[in-house]
Amino acid sequence: MSDQTSHYVPDLAGGVYLYADEASCGIVPRLVATLTMHIRQDVLEDAVNDVMSLFPHLPVRLAEEDGSYVFVRNGSRISVFSESADCPAVLGSEALGGFLFRVSFCGKTIFFDVHSSLLDERGMSAFAKSVIFRYIQLSGYPIANDGNVRVLPDGSAHVSVDDPLELVEDIPAARPAWYMEAKAFCSLSSCRQPSSHIVQMRVPASRLRSGTREFWNLPETFVAPVVSHALYEQYAGKMSPGEYIVAAISVNLRQYFPTVSLRPFFTTVSLAYNRRIGEYPFNTILMSQKKLLEAQLKTDALAYNAQRKMRDMEKVCGVKGIGDKAAVAEKMVNAKASSSTYVIRNAGTVGMPESMDRYVTEFYPVYTPGLHDLVVSSVVFRNDLFLTFAGKDAMMTRTVCNRIADLMNANDIYAYISDEFDFSPVCYKRP
Repeated sequence: MSDQTSHYVPDLAGGVYLYADEASCGIVPRLVATLTMHIRQDVLEDAVNDVMSLFPHLPVRLAEEDGSYVFVRNGSRISVFSESADCPAVLGSEALGGFLFRVSFCGKTIFFDVHSSLLDERGMSAFAKSVIFRYIQLSGYPIANDGNVRVLPDGSAHVSVDDPLELVEDIPAARPAWYMEAKAFCSLSSCRQPSSHIVQMRVPASRLRSGTREFWNLPETFVAPVVSHALYEQYAGKMSPGEYIVAAISVNLRQYFPTVSLRPFFTTVSLAYNRRIGEYPFNTILMSQKKLLEAQLKTDALAYNAQRKMRDMEKVCGVKGIGDKAAVAEKMVNAKASSSTYVIRNAGTVGMPESMDRYVTEFYPVYTPGLHDLVVSSVVFRNDLFLTFAGKDAMMTRTVCNRIADLMNANDIYAYISDEFDFSPVCYKRP
């Protein structure tokens, strides 16, 4: 979106979330960052507005044009809010200036709530780091960048906001011969309660045994089978013959198809759990999961996967009228949800300059469940794997997470539950 462009079309990866029902999608994730200092509202507001030139697709509002939603440039100053009972909680509302994101704070903690049509988990991390870096600068503390943070350019700089999925549109990619889609057990919960129960777990890299340490660069390898086994125990009595516990794993495509675009760029791969812990050596299970995952992470397989996703998204774009688009999007979201039991969203490894890292004590994303009963958000921060489990039912979430921790520790993966709380995400209502 150039300076001369007043509006642009939402990209395929995130645009469908503008039409689908928020209760089905969990479409307003949050990133939480806690600093060593109490937050000053005026300084934080200046920091947010200063970094907008690095994220030119964020300061927009939603509008309707020819039966479709478009993003329109919003030049209003962005406000930040103290977390309180009267803090605006509906994205796109007048109280938020029409913006589809909100930055708020409480004590030493900053909260970034961003609609999924604007940023994926890696994009949220980049946005939060830039704001925090600028906040520390404006606060007068010594800090230097080592290239890990997007910072204000010395001169004019072009930042692409092109739809990055276009990068994979023309890559030759046929359905891999090994491609198999297991029938997933999925409860497709109809629960519409506004809050989720959150359980957080930590896995320190320093405590991993040598057998598991080799999987650290792809933590889903050891996270997915343990979570899947805990869910298998929870749901075994409800599963039909031929059904599997299937993890839907979000894969950020930037490392496979480099782009400077900051818009959502991800696809989803699946891991079916078919070797039970206890029936096979744990390392055999991990190696099996690793091979299945790595086969799907080859560039041709990812291109095939992403192209299928694009064709699905284009079905939403192909119908006329907001209502018809919403109906198609809702059907697509339900069909996609039925192909997995739970979701893993991986924000990768958070890299920070040493001079910035000393001011940040917590940094993690929270993705809330839509149709699934459970969503797992993961991030590696300060050489610890942070796992945030969000479930619709507090008792089920607590029971499953306790079992996950037990299974990890029983198999030489030191893990412990570090926090537990209820969380009500910010809302999004279609205009």
